Amino acid sequence: MIGVTGMFGNTGKIVRVDLSEERVEDLLPSEELYRSFIGGSGLAAKLFNDMADMSADALSPGALLIFMNGPLAGVKLSGASRFSAAARSPLTGSFADSSCGGYFAPALRYAGYDGLLISGRAARPSMLLISGGSLSIMDAEDLWGMGVMETTLALRARYGPRTRTLVIGPAGENGVPFACVMHEAHHAFGRAGLGAVMGSKMLKALVIEPHAGDSALADPSRMKELARKLTPRIRDYLMSQVLRDFGSPGNLEGHMYTGDVPIKNWTSNFSEEMAEALTGSTLTDRFLTRTGTCAYCAVACKRIVRVEEGAFAIPEGPGPEYETVVSFGSLLGSADLAAACKAGRVCNDLGMDTISAGATIAWAMEAFERGDLSESDTGGIGLEWGDMSTVIDAVLPAMAARSGKLGSLLSMGSRAAAEKTGRGSIAYTVQSKGLEAPMHDPRGGGHGHALAYAVSPRGACHVATAMHFMETGACNYPEIGFEFDLEALTDEGKPETMALATAIGAIENSACLCQYADRSLSFLEIVELLNAATGFGYTPETLVDAGYRIFHLKRLINHRLGLRASDDSITERMREPARDGEPAGIPVEFDSMLERFYAIMDMDPEEGIARMERLGELGLGDEGGLAWQGK
Repeated sequence: MIGVTGMFGNTGKIVRVDLSEERVEDLLPSEELYRSFIGGSGLAAKLFNDMADMSADALSPGALLIFMNGPLAGVKLSGASRFSAAARSPLTGSFADSSCGGYFAPALRYAGYDGLLISGRAARPSMLLISGGSLSIMDAEDLWGMGVMETTLALRARYGPRTRTLVIGPAGENGVPFACVMHEAHHAFGRAGLGAVMGSKMLKALVIEPHAGDSALADPSRMKELARKLTPRIRDYLMSQVLRDFGSPGNLEGHMYTGDVPIKNWTSNFSEEMAEALTGSTLTDRFLTRTGTCAYCAVACKRIVRVEEGAFAIPEGPGPEYETVVSFGSLLGSADLAAACKAGRVCNDLGMDTISAGATIAWAMEAFERGDLSESDTGGIGLEWGDMSTVIDAVLPAMAARSGKLGSLLSMGSRAAAEKTGRGSIAYTVQSKGLEAPMHDPRGGGHGHALAYAVSPRGACHVATAMHFMETGACNYPEIGFEFDLEALTDEGKPETMALATAIGAIENSACLCQYADRSLSFLEIVELLNAATGFGYTPETLVDAGYRIFHLKRLINHRLGLRASDDSITERMREPARDGEPAGIPVEFDSMLERFYAIMDMDPEEGIARMERLGELGLGDEGGLAWQGK
């Protein structure tokens, strides 16, 4: 399908929906806009910068919610099936984007759209239906209040089994600030609370009926050659083999022995029992029934599991990723893998981010142990390490419903809950900008992770940049100057790596490439893929510049929303040297890393944004002028 503007890779058409006015209109961004911001999270950031009401609260009708494809959507290549969502986060108050795999991205492309911009608030529960190449606002009152799985099955029954869906659960309906958006009840826009933004608009679901189609490519024969060449390499890459056999928890045991896996709210870094009990091979041996995948992907890293007996029995269905296993395993002092499987399933159905939910509960367990939370604070619910029955049966449903003392408190997220509670408990939250950190401890996994958590625009995140993979040796890009041989437990080379990692991460999240599948690709091959799709003629240098442009634009948006350099911080718990395991006693030299990073990136150490000369070099002079006016 050739886009309405004759573009390649993209359709050139984005649909804007005003739910308050029940108005639908098509936008036709310029080709230069696509070229400069690639697609996905980059294009979403540019549209948010140009069109969002920066004074609007994240959950107000004036807030803008964006879903955006990258230029490779619909290409039959492993890792090319992701897409992005963006909004002001109700959890952090800053600009945030999130990424999701599965089957929605190619379906949206075949339907003729690159993305959706959604504003306003519907008068009643509604959904958006894309059918026959057009979009309609439909009534969804009968779906409101349903869990994610029930809603997904109801929509499939109504529109056919090949229908593709994005759905929120009760957590999104109730405005939980870390509610997520679920795709086919398995894949997730997991982070930063975009499900709550969707719920605030009274929007229960987005539905795409099947459309015949394909991606219009600038050089289809070259794309076929690249797919033929790269698919076997991606499939047979060592990381892919581990992911296929054991899923993303496949390296949990190894990570535990390096001190990368947090235990009991980051108070410990090592447990031999948990290493063996929670790792991916144990998940495969005990509960795996089959594997799942995303569109056109040969890796098949998704776990489909069943727990047949015991208190945490669950029928066959989506299994947990690494982050969920740790968030509802070692982080809560539990070595019960069946409980982690069930907790993940419950969170999926409620539509709630497992990282933020688990991390907030971990903070509360430590607060309860310390006496900073009492039973009068929790409504009589005791919070003991490893008590997964209470977590699953009482705490998670209360959080999603925002009910009772404990549910109301924990549904705020760890930073807000700690601020409300006081008693110094903010010191042992583990977050940056209000976003709870993923389950990789910088003190053991690599000190550069701490820098990545602090400077990532959306908060503590290991995929907003490529630092996690670059620091751990999972990728190397000599074509653009990254050939560092890095040691984990030091700051040496980390600011320099982080500078380049910001560009790489922005490119991946804007091209909407899976950061698992593309680890075996060279940077030149990524450039070739984008050029075969779009015909934009990127060079390694111009593509890296696009990555920097996107990173700095997101920083400028956050500056407009009130963030400054002081927000690039990590909490006291992350600054403490690890207490046990391999990294015990080794301090993270965070302040010096941050200072060097700012200097390398030509960023002002007070404002937290790039200086005007650098912004002008990247074509962000107008945006920079707005930020620097009067400074």
